[in-house]
Amino acid sequence: MRQALAAFEPTGRVLELAAGTGWWTAELAKYANHLTAVDASVEVLELNRERLGTAAPSVEYVQGDIFAWQTSQPYDVVFFSFWLSHVPPERFAPFWDTVRAALKPGGRVFLIDSLRSETSRAHDNALPEPEKIVATRRLNDGREFDIIKIFYQPETLAADLATIGWNVKVETTENYFLFGVGQPA
Repeated sequence: MRQALAAFEPTGRVLELAAGTGWWTAELAKYANHLTAVDASVEVLELNRERLGTAAPSVEYVQGDIFAWQTSQPYDVVFFSFWLSHVPPERFAPFWDTVRAALKPGGRVFLIDSLRSETSRAHDNALPEPEKIVATRRLNDGREFDIIKIFYQPETLAADLATIGWNVKVETTENYFLFGVGQPA
């Protein structure tokens, strides 16, 4: 995935949605002139800051609901990883409208997510049936939560995006992941 991201060259002003604990923020910071990391959780943004430390002074952290957050400054790149599979179907098109609104003319998007695979899940978390979009996640403390988890097939995702005005090439790695590169049509 790092090689695909490097080939993509996420330079300029970069927006990372659902930034989480900073795995990809650290990679994006190597390329971006300015990086905005948005997440709904204050706690994970703090973990993100700690992961990056002082090595990435150009990162701006924003706590916000990704479905409601809007920017007044357009970006060259919008990036998100392991987020799209958690977007409910009724919010799919509005989410992509948010991405479009955040991009400068000619701006690009890069996404990463999970492929459906029996061998990629935690041993105590069942994989939902292929037609189901809700999965149960068990935390280390034993609590369980139902979450949205949609495993996209590359061709289906690309076609769904084309239907709402996006040109995204979706590929897979040998195991476990899919990634997409594109822009508004």
